[in-house]
Amino acid sequence: MNALWLLYDEADLALNLGFADLMRDRGRARGLEIVPVTTRELTLSMDASGAPICLRAGSPARPRAVLSRQRDSLISFHFERMGVPVFNCSRVCAICNDKRVTHQFLSGLPMPETVFLPAAAAAPPPGTRFPVILKPACSHGGDRVTLVRDEREWRKAAAAILPQPALQQAVADGAGQDLRVYVVHGRIVAGVMRTAAQGVVSNFKRGGGVALHTLTPQERALAQAVIDRFARAGAPLALAGVDLMNDRGRPVVNEVEDVVGSRMLYRTSDIDIVSLFLDGLSDIAANAP
Repeated sequence: MNALWLLYDEADLALNLGFADLMRDRGRARGLEIVPVTTRELTLSMDASGAPICLRAGSPARPRAVLSRQRDSLISFHFERMGVPVFNCSRVCAICNDKRVTHQFLSGLPMPETVFLPAAAAAPPPGTRFPVILKPACSHGGDRVTLVRDEREWRKAAAAILPQPALQQAVADGAGQDLRVYVVHGRIVAGVMRTAAQGVVSNFKRGGGVALHTLTPQERALAQAVIDRFARAGAPLALAGVDLMNDRGRPVVNEVEDVVGSRMLYRTSDIDIVSLFLDGLSDIAANAP
């Protein structure tokens, strides 16, 4: 009842045991009991009165809060309907884990030219000017992000994404390098520049180089505009990453990462982002029944 659940899909928890241990350690130092829980352990349902309930190991369960590291907004929304705070909230989850929705939500901010492709797309859309980048609409971590130079490569990359829908994007001048702006409770904490070892995928887990980066005024302004857009929509970024690229001398929005990794920030700085995040949850402990 008093625990905060660190909620993962089972496979993702297995890959992030170090982060879970860090969360538990930093939580204990703040009087917070943080318990890793997997979505597989839970049964979500509605009772006869229409109230949302959660069972864990067959018994009713209700955490004090959910620190969500899973990507299903339905699960997050279920806990919110139970009155359980979720960080990041279900709307952030829904917006950020479908890149098409992210771009729609951030309309009006500079971003690469982007085409939404249905899962059945069998050929490049009319007017395609190669090279372009293809990526799944609902993946993360650089999965199947591919630079394609002609129609043959396009068909091969599209086939690898099936049965998911995809995005096709114009290649930015700075492709192969992007800036992760870390956000904690609506505040910019730091920036890390990622550079691909080869190709256009710069993710740290895929061998990308990383370096702490001082944001330019333009980068800071754009990242702040993204943060403000979420805040105005009632979907504050509690722990997230705003990913920017450089295109023709200006920053543009690439993605917003809901389940943001922290390894490269710990690698490049002495910023303890987990502690900053948990410090912002102090009101939960103070107001707990």
